[in-house]
Amino acid sequence: MVHKSMKKKSKDGTSRCGKVTCKFWKVMRLQLLMIFVTLFQLHAENSYTQQKVSILFKDAAIEEVIKAVEAQSGYVVVYNNTLLKTVKRVTVTLRNVNAVEALNEALKGSGLHCKLVEDFLVIAKDNVKTAPEDDKGRKIEGKVTDKDKMPLPGVTVLIKGTTGGVVTDTAGRFRLTLPGNKEITLQFSFVGMKTKEIKVTDDKPLLVILEEDVTEVEEVVVNGIFQRKAGSFTGSALTMKGEDLKKVSNSNVFASLKNLDPSLMIFDNLEYGSDPNKMPTMALRGKTAFDVNSDDIDLKGSYANDPNAPLFILDGFEASIQKIADLDMNRVESLTILKDASAKAIYGSKAANGVIVIETIKNTDASLRISYNGSLEIQAPDLSSYNLTNAAQKLELEKDANMFYDKNPDTYYNLQKEYNQKLAAVVSGIDTDWLSKPLRNGVGTKHGLSFEMGNERLNLVVGFNYNNVQGTMKGSDRTNYEGSVSISYRYKGLNFRDNLTITSNVANDSPYGAFSEYAAVNPYLSPYDEKGQLVQNANIIPGADNFVANPLYNASLNTKLQSKYIDVTNNLSVEWMIVMGWKVTGRFGITEKRVRADEFYPANHLKFRSYKDDEFFRKGSYQINEGEEKRLSGDVNMQYSKQFGEKHYVFANVGYTLSEAFFEEIIYKAEGFPHDRMNDIIFARQYAKDAIPTGRESTIRDMGILFAANYAFDDRFLVDGSYRTSASSQYGKNNRWGSFWSVGLGWNIHNEAWLKDSKIQQLKLRGSLGYTGSQSADAYESLATYEYDLQRVYGGFLGAMLKGMRNDDLKWQEKFDYNIGVDFNLGRVLGVKFDYYIGKTKNNLLDFDIPTYTGFETVKENIGDVENKGFDIRLSVTPWNMPKERGYFTITTAISRNKNRVTGVSSAMKNFNAKQNEVVSDVLNNNKPVQKYYDGVSLDAIWAVRSLGIDPSNGQEIYLDKNGNRTYTYRVADQVVCGDEMPDFQGTAGFMFSYKGIELNATFRFQYGAQMYNQTLVDKVENASLTGNVDKRLYAGRWRNPGDIKPYKTLPNRWVEEEREYKDEKTQPTSRFVQDRNEFSLSSLRIGYDFWKYDFIKKLSMERLRVEFYMNDVFMLSSIKTERGTSYPFARSFNFAIQATF
Repeated sequence: MVHKSMKKKSKDGTSRCGKVTCKFWKVMRLQLLMIFVTLFQLHAENSYTQQKVSILFKDAAIEEVIKAVEAQSGYVVVYNNTLLKTVKRVTVTLRNVNAVEALNEALKGSGLHCKLVEDFLVIAKDNVKTAPEDDKGRKIEGKVTDKDKMPLPGVTVLIKGTTGGVVTDTAGRFRLTLPGNKEITLQFSFVGMKTKEIKVTDDKPLLVILEEDVTEVEEVVVNGIFQRKAGSFTGSALTMKGEDLKKVSNSNVFASLKNLDPSLMIFDNLEYGSDPNKMPTMALRGKTAFDVNSDDIDLKGSYANDPNAPLFILDGFEASIQKIADLDMNRVESLTILKDASAKAIYGSKAANGVIVIETIKNTDASLRISYNGSLEIQAPDLSSYNLTNAAQKLELEKDANMFYDKNPDTYYNLQKEYNQKLAAVVSGIDTDWLSKPLRNGVGTKHGLSFEMGNERLNLVVGFNYNNVQGTMKGSDRTNYEGSVSISYRYKGLNFRDNLTITSNVANDSPYGAFSEYAAVNPYLSPYDEKGQLVQNANIIPGADNFVANPLYNASLNTKLQSKYIDVTNNLSVEWMIVMGWKVTGRFGITEKRVRADEFYPANHLKFRSYKDDEFFRKGSYQINEGEEKRLSGDVNMQYSKQFGEKHYVFANVGYTLSEAFFEEIIYKAEGFPHDRMNDIIFARQYAKDAIPTGRESTIRDMGILFAANYAFDDRFLVDGSYRTSASSQYGKNNRWGSFWSVGLGWNIHNEAWLKDSKIQQLKLRGSLGYTGSQSADAYESLATYEYDLQRVYGGFLGAMLKGMRNDDLKWQEKFDYNIGVDFNLGRVLGVKFDYYIGKTKNNLLDFDIPTYTGFETVKENIGDVENKGFDIRLSVTPWNMPKERGYFTITTAISRNKNRVTGVSSAMKNFNAKQNEVVSDVLNNNKPVQKYYDGVSLDAIWAVRSLGIDPSNGQEIYLDKNGNRTYTYRVADQVVCGDEMPDFQGTAGFMFSYKGIELNATFRFQYGAQMYNQTLVDKVENASLTGNVDKRLYAGRWRNPGDIKPYKTLPNRWVEEEREYKDEKTQPTSRFVQDRNEFSLSSLRIGYDFWKYDFIKKLSMERLRVEFYMNDVFMLSSIKTERGTSYPFARSFNFAIQATF
């Protein structure tokens, strides 16, 4: 997250601390202690009389004198920077005088003076008094705060047109005598804040809120545990505001991230496309784990462990991918991606895959504010990747394949009769568009309403959100209800905040089944009979042997494919500002989640058609998954920050964390439901065959101790360090504890004397290295586990069998990160951020093969290392900027490259690779490349046999064996790496335009250098079953006769007259189908209008009114033509949104 702090530059261009930055935050911290300071004012004054300083300056800027006084006295000097511009360079020599005397001597003759106001040294004009003001006359009083309602001491309050005024005290209060009874304008000014003018028409107390001057901003990085000045930060992190996320998408956080940071690879789901009920898979800076583990437990909850996903932190607490996906976009204040060791190592054992920190909007400054956000989203199916034959083309293909020929005369006669019937259907005009049958334009809505109210101590925010997503397949949707209450209370130096969120979600899958079923039906068939009624058998030729299932029929039944959950989360945080520079924070979070999924198919569903007569009463099935999840977590951190003298800044944090995560899911399977209205499991005839209630339970406990520190010398040289030691119940007793650390170095070159007067605002060189961990093991991998055998009873006791072997040496998966980066900013015109990294993952957890005489085939072991190497670069150019009209034009681009390779695999992996070769050899059941892992080879490698193409003389494929010899024989042993699914680089590019309320944004995505195995060409061209529809390329690109130069073999299951039999040659993984996957797409287009300049906004008591229109996934150009979204199609989305604040 990014907060704002102030950064002023003096007349000669020198930076005042993160020098005023540091002082400003000191002021803000002291404001939390205002009551404490007031009670001990006498002590403060006594301390003041004892503070002595000695200064010696010749022809120096007044800012240098102020720095010296602050360094020696320990006081914070508060002033308006514009006042100091009138002060000439000073020469002063003083020894052992108090701080006020020293500053007054330096200010002599300038028209300014210094006075102690409670615990601050305040510089003001000679005729400006400090509050309270006791002169007789017309009096006005009030209070000045920032947007977070924190009092601002030292604010200059002037009567406009005069030099009369006062300065606010430590509580931000002022009292001022006004001349006469005429209308007066007061002017409020404070360092780093925008000057504000208020007309005084009566004597009512004023509440004045000053806003930050955005032209003087230095970012502060918040990592979910503590915040740090960005200027002294050595890590690699990317921060985006909530408004930045909403500029590219209004759907969910992941839709925005996909278009903003290419280093976070959110993978397209080529099977489930735009299914709203499928969670995304992702990896930050490449994959770190082997994907070799399988689980036959059909879990429906959000418990799946994605070994490559980053850690998500929501308001300081861990969150699941599902929770982030369902988070309302309008609640997000900022999102920070922590990428390298220096940034993420504070999370130690869970940070190997990176960390994404999300902060939601906290209480605002308004005493009463009502906000509404609404949108309407249309999901339109995208079928541009499908290239199926029409009715006439498909029938001609069948004829060419001799499907209507047989040497037996009777059979031949029947086949010819079938052909004539199909031909008659084609001639009559039947050409069914099966792809459109289960689809729709899904129209969903989103609504959010929030109420904000409070005073200087107590704040309350109540929010309600509703989000309904209607998918492109009929009957599929996802509906989210969310209510939240956030309360914060300030008392003296304490700040309490409690956030309660209740989320209810209901998700329905489409009863129309998999989209691939519709893509497979022949277009000359109709789902309806001559009376317009749905039929079960769509075939033209009736009869059991010619049954063609009509997928539309299943959709007419009373099926139930629903999952739902309710999540209750309460997060409590406490901050205690002990004294200046010392802060203690404590947090405790609890989450309770209940999940249920129902999957019901009645007896007349076509999936039970193959059941035999003796299985009649087994028809119909019901599966219920019931799950529960509980999370408890807490941490305590103490932070210290201090500016020593002029050049030394120190920050330190020590913390302790404790957490427990529990989940349990139980699965019930029953069968025997004779009617689709008997849609409750209580109507089941019996448990499913060979099935009993099953499930899974997991309890994981961990704790950690954290040390983190930062040192900055003269705002030029930076050192970061962190150390975290953690213990987890997941690992063996010999390796229960793990240690994780990081070291970072930085150099703010722009603060060197020889660059201070240049136009370069930032030029930082930084580097880091360190260890982080990954908790990818299941809960009980290191323990001996037993399973009761209900069929074995002896002496009244159940028998138990050893299910998992004990492994006391199981240890943490570790990742060692190197990173070097450069940050460059040329004012607001040009910004560049570059990072080069190497990540080495060690001790990957895999199933290790052991001798079968032990009673087991595998046991979990730490085997296998992976290395990721690459770079990220971001570029932003703003050639035109007109702040007064809210006008700007910015061009942005971000490019990422990542390549991984296996660097260490034990001999056990050889057995895995051998099993994979057996899978490839099973021609009847597999025609896809499989994963295999060897040293030096990418995790994303595509294994196939090299091909020289189709021999024109005979239509057979010519292969190259491992030795480079030509052969017609396919051998699995000849497989080599023929491509890599990871691109050479991928990125985003776009522009942002704004002028007088008009806003236009466009974002493009691209990738180059990837390969992909085109499974569509295999399944619907080479190995196509002509009993269903196929790709048009089978119609035009196949070999037919000797001499044909074609890319594809002859038809499968073809009749060979010479041999008087059918030949069915299946194509196995070959380089002929490994194709380049270069893509370019317009992923986001947004047009908006903000009515900020219209008077009716204020007349309606509105703070903001904005309307927006989004288009996402507008088009995509690709070098490969393959079907996308085989089980659920992809979609283009159109979103209309409105935002109003009162």
